[in-house]
Amino acid sequence: MSKKKLRIASYLISKGLIKVEQAREIMEEQETKKGVTREMFGRMAVKKGYITEDVLNRAVIAKEREEAGYL
Repeated sequence: MSKKKLRIASYLISKGLIKVEQAREIMEEQETKKGVTREMFGRMAVKKGYITEDVLNRAVIAKEREEAGYL
């Protein structure tokens, strides 16, 4: 049975890489941009300085590996 896929926000929070408040702030900003091309959550977290590009890239890879059952 496969694991449920997590959103990157949930994954970053679960690994202690961002705080819940930071995730909420980004999600609220995304909501205000409905109808407009929204920026991806991870990119916004990098732009706001919550995580680095390297941390985001490593998190995405680790998340995908976990979901595929490699870890």
